[in-house]
Amino acid sequence: MTHGKGPTGRKTDDSRDAMQRARGGDREAFGLLVNNYANMVTGLALKLLGSREEALDCAQDAFVRAWEKVDRYDDKWSVATWLRRIVTNLALDRLRRRKRRQGFPDGLDETLGDGREGPDEAAQRHERAGQVRKAIAELPEKYKIVLVLRDMEGAEIAEIAEITGTNAATVRWRLHRARALFRDMWSAQSDQEQ
Repeated sequence: MTHGKGPTGRKTDDSRDAMQRARGGDREAFGLLVNNYANMVTGLALKLLGSREEALDCAQDAFVRAWEKVDRYDDKWSVATWLRRIVTNLALDRLRRRKRRQGFPDGLDETLGDGREGPDEAAQRHERAGQVRKAIAELPEKYKIVLVLRDMEGAEIAEIAEITGTNAATVRWRLHRARALFRDMWSAQSDQEQ
């Protein structure tokens, strides 16, 4: 029986099988998991932290933590959910430490456009992405997490509930509140530009 497709398009049974082997100490099986989920883990860290360098460090820490805690993996979770929970917790720790040290993070490296946009369009896209990052960065953590996981990562409500250790109703409420706060911040930024 398969459990659907994972972030790489492979059947999640493959990941569960590799996880079971990794739990038995198979480093090669764990290496397959790292290869299969590296983009997902790094992407989530990038969206939460806003800094490519910090996201790469966080992703590396997440895989180290996953290897150290591989015996704690619970089969009721998908491997993707388990890894998302680890990277989310590590990113939150980094955000809390950062908040104590400084204000807003360095810019996020933008993904390249499709090659058809000119310099003006690229500059506008870069500016807009910066505004989005700023609005997301200003959200309280509990709202930022659900917004990023749902609207940017496409995670299901039940999965977000598992990752955050809450229930589905709480996730829905926080998502509703996060979107409202984001809209308010976006409107305020637009008003300041005029």
